[in-house]
Amino acid sequence: MATPVLELRNLVTAFDTRLGQVRAVDGVSLTLEAGRTLGIVGESGSGKSMLSLSIMGLVPPPGRVREGQVLLEGVDLRTQSERQMRSIRGNRIAMVFQEPMTSLNPVHTVGFQIMEAVRAHHHLPASELKTMAIESLRKVRISAPERRFSEYPHQLSGGMRQRVMIAMALACKPTVLIADEPTTALDVTIQAQILSLLRDLQQDTGMAIILITHDLGVVAQCADDVAVMYAGKVVESGSAAAIFEDSQHPYTLGLMASLPRMDVDVERLLTISGTVPPPFNYPAGCRYNPRCLFATDQCRHDPPVLESLGDSHRASCWNMPLEQHV
Repeated sequence: MATPVLELRNLVTAFDTRLGQVRAVDGVSLTLEAGRTLGIVGESGSGKSMLSLSIMGLVPPPGRVREGQVLLEGVDLRTQSERQMRSIRGNRIAMVFQEPMTSLNPVHTVGFQIMEAVRAHHHLPASELKTMAIESLRKVRISAPERRFSEYPHQLSGGMRQRVMIAMALACKPTVLIADEPTTALDVTIQAQILSLLRDLQQDTGMAIILITHDLGVVAQCADDVAVMYAGKVVESGSAAAIFEDSQHPYTLGLMASLPRMDVDVERLLTISGTVPPPFNYPAGCRYNPRCLFATDQCRHDPPVLESLGDSHRASCWNMPLEQHV
């Protein structure tokens, strides 16, 4: 097995509140190899975006990473000072945030913003920075990059703004790219173009990608490996083939059953009743048990642990294999 470029070991991110310590990310362990894409899926509130902020060291106060390690090429980012982290963010590990319109500064041109992203890590003349920025726009397939360089975010479409964010993230050739819901609010045609762009850029650069999404169709199209998160925990992980063809956790099965398919004639798609519990009100035992069709008394009292199901496939459920309960 190749050495992972990024490894999370028992990562815990918590917030101190009037109700006590609230764990938004609770004991997450994952690995990511160079040139591969890890898809992280789950409903809103499952902890996906907070996990990405924990990796980047950008957890908003009063939250902070309390336990675990974030190893980037063997270096624990939790041991780095804020000054050291500023040299790492955007340089060795970069992030494309959910909403480009709020991530881009409306009073500066997109070219200036890309130049500033590069200037933070490389002391180069303005002419070279401009050349690099235009080349970055060209790499993400923005037409007439020389003209777009001087335009403001409001002059661009949603798909073009997302391309600008990707260009900014890749300007310093990072080892790891975190894409947090990169296709949200884009129509399906533009979504397909963005995903194709990410795949092509990955092949050209060999970077590793963490793709955070609630869209299983996006994961099926792009991810090599998948981690399913629920209520701050990873409940199932493995290769994309294992997750899509041999799901074992009831939550994963529920997500799969709610996905429209062209090869199956279904009159009505499955819906999962209830919602993800808030971090300050996690149920006892398995956190999915109030919504689970297979829950038993053991599920309501004892938290399950991730068990190996062969190769890299792992799941946390007391009732595996589920076939015997159906």
